[in-house]
Amino acid sequence: RELSMLVASEDSSYMPSRVVVLGGDSPATIRTELNAVSILPSDSRVILLENMTRFWPVIQIRVKRCQQGGIDTRVRGIEVLGPKPTMWPIFKEQLCRRTFLSCTARAQAWSQEICRDRGRLLQLFGRLNRALQHEQGFANRFLPDDEAARALGRTFWEALVTPLVQSITSPDPAGLSPLAWLLSEYLESVELPHRATGRRAAFGPCVRRLTQLLVHVEPGDPEPEESRAAATLSLRLTLGRWEGGEEQGGAGQDCKSRGLWGIAQCWRGVVQQQVQRFLQAAGQAPDLAERYCRLYQRLRGATEELFGQQAAFVLALGQGFAGALLQLPFLTALHVS
Repeated sequence: RELSMLVASEDSSYMPSRVVVLGGDSPATIRTELNAVSILPSDSRVILLENMTRFWPVIQIRVKRCQQGGIDTRVRGIEVLGPKPTMWPIFKEQLCRRTFLSCTARAQAWSQEICRDRGRLLQLFGRLNRALQHEQGFANRFLPDDEAARALGRTFWEALVTPLVQSITSPDPAGLSPLAWLLSEYLESVELPHRATGRRAAFGPCVRRLTQLLVHVEPGDPEPEESRAAATLSLRLTLGRWEGGEEQGGAGQDCKSRGLWGIAQCWRGVVQQQVQRFLQAAGQAPDLAERYCRLYQRLRGATEELFGQQAAFVLALGQGFAGALLQLPFLTALHVS
């Protein structure tokens, strides 16, 4: 919580006047400047660090200058104030264990239902939304600080969302994953908007809410309020209650990165399939270039609708187009190029 240096004015030219504090993971990697402090001749106790949010195995205090241009230095003492005593480590273990077991059971049950009936994937947004609201309500009422909320969010993501993403992006014996099927259906509904009536009209927004929730995108168009609430909840749970902050702890970030990669690869496969179908149907058409550009614009628009501006999905879009071209015979590819 606090690192202080004790100095004395009677030390005259031996008294420090400028101090720099650095941190590192080992004695050989002390490179991160944590603070720089100027010391007045009248000071006796100088705070060098306070309220640190990261643990540094090694901290180095460098006296850069002394009063009156002195070339030697004298320090009267160093004081360290550690973290407040807490029962949180014990409570955290029990809380995360309870959350992990509960979420794992739900993830297995929901995955099995989706494997039996791909249409159940459309219900996943509502289920995740309710689960997020429950966990966020618990965090708001009972958890003491941001660290606790982050721990709960990481456990929730690891035990529920990550296994679900892995399940819905895994291909069945026919080579088609539930998410790939859903995204293909979405593209078909976008391509034929005049058929969108009744339940079909609600299909597109339902798919967008699900994909935006899974990849942490704030809905950009006027979607229902529950969609915006779910995106906010998912971010608050994984980031804690620190608005605008960066997540601390690599486990949650690793899980989200793996899930994002799986969804991006699924989108790449869907795009590649769409482009292959187009080339098979229109590969020799005289207006191929114009139609090819229109296809790209349509798929680029769908990418932004489903996943926002995230670079991983823009890259997946380009890889899907490239993969489709690489599958063509040489002469056909030459003609298309």
